[in-house]
Amino acid sequence: MHAMVDRSVGFSLSLLLLVTSGAVSAQPAQDIDPAKEALILSNVRQLTDTSMGFEKAGEAYFSPDGKTVIFQAVPDGAQHYQIYTIPTAGGKPKLVSTGRGACTCAYFHPTEKKIIFASSHEDPRIDDPDAEFPVPGYKREGSQYKWDFNPFMDIYTANPDGSSLMKLTDAIGYDAEGAYSKDGKMIAFASNRDGHMNLYTMKADGSDVRQVTRVKDCYNGGPFLSPDGKRIIFRADRDRKDYLQIYVINADGTGEAQLTSNDAVNWAPYWHPNGKTIVFTTSLHGHRNYEVYLMNVETRAFHRVTHSRRFDGLPVFSNDGKMMMWTSQRSTSGESQVFVAEFKLPSGF
Repeated sequence: MHAMVDRSVGFSLSLLLLVTSGAVSAQPAQDIDPAKEALILSNVRQLTDTSMGFEKAGEAYFSPDGKTVIFQAVPDGAQHYQIYTIPTAGGKPKLVSTGRGACTCAYFHPTEKKIIFASSHEDPRIDDPDAEFPVPGYKREGSQYKWDFNPFMDIYTANPDGSSLMKLTDAIGYDAEGAYSKDGKMIAFASNRDGHMNLYTMKADGSDVRQVTRVKDCYNGGPFLSPDGKRIIFRADRDRKDYLQIYVINADGTGEAQLTSNDAVNWAPYWHPNGKTIVFTTSLHGHRNYEVYLMNVETRAFHRVTHSRRFDGLPVFSNDGKMMMWTSQRSTSGESQVFVAEFKLPSGF
C-alpha cells in the first residue's frame, strides 16, 4: 500500500508515541473520544514505536495463538517496508524479511511453523540507482498516497524467523496481498498476471493456482478467506476509479455481492472469527480521518469502532476474537504505528 500497505493498496499514513520498552498504554489525545471507544475497545496500548528504529509501522497480524505479531515497518533512513515479528505483550522486534527491496502483506500459517509475505528483493533494478520502470499502481486523486504494483513483487514462504525462504509465485507481474485459509491449505492473493488486478487462490505450496475474479480495468485486492474457507472478503474500485468498496465472493468465484456503496474509500476488510462479521477501514468521515467500522455481512448493519480525528485503519482480530489490532496515528508524532486493544463484539454482530 503502501507507504502503509494495506494488502497492497496500503495507505501511507503514520503515527508515534514515545515508548521505552515495547508495549505501553496509549495516552488519549484531545482528538480521541475514549468514552465512545470504550464501548468496544479497552486497554488500548501501542505496540511499536520509533524508538525501535522505525520511521513508521503497520499492517500487523496475530499469530494463531495470539502471542506474536507479524507486521511491516520502514527502518530509519530506508524507503521501503520490511517484515518483522514482535511479542504481542511487547518486546524487541525481529527482522524476518531479507532487508532488500519492498515488502508487504505478511501472515502466519495456522500451525505457526511458516509465514508468508510479499517481497521485491529479487528485483534486478535494486542495485541500479538510475533504473526507472514505470508500473501501474494505486493513487487517489488529491492524495499523496501511492502504491506501485512492482512486477517483481512475489509471495514467499519462510520459517517464522525468516529462514528457509522459498518463492511461491513466479508469474510475470505483481503477486502480493496473500493470506492463509484457516486450515492452512489455501492462500488467497491478488495479482495482475492477466493484465488486470484480480483475485486468485493457490495451495499453500504455490500449486493449483485458480482465478477467482475476472474483472478488467480496475483493482481487486486485499482478499481474506472466511473462517470456514468458503468465502473471500475483498476490496475493489469498480464504481469509481481508486474509490474502493467492500465485496464478498465465494472462493470458487460465484455468488459475488457488493457490501458497501458510498462516496468514501472502504478498504482493509477482515473477518471476525464468528464468520458473519467483518471489520474494515473507511473515509466516511473524511480522507484525513479514516476510521474503523464493523459490518454484519448478513444484515449489512454497521457499527463504528474508533472515534478520533486521526488515521485509524488496517484492523484485524485475534483468533479468539478477544483482541483487535490496527494501525493508527493517534499519538504525538503523527507517524503510523501498531496498536492493540481488548475487543468486545457489540450486540447484533
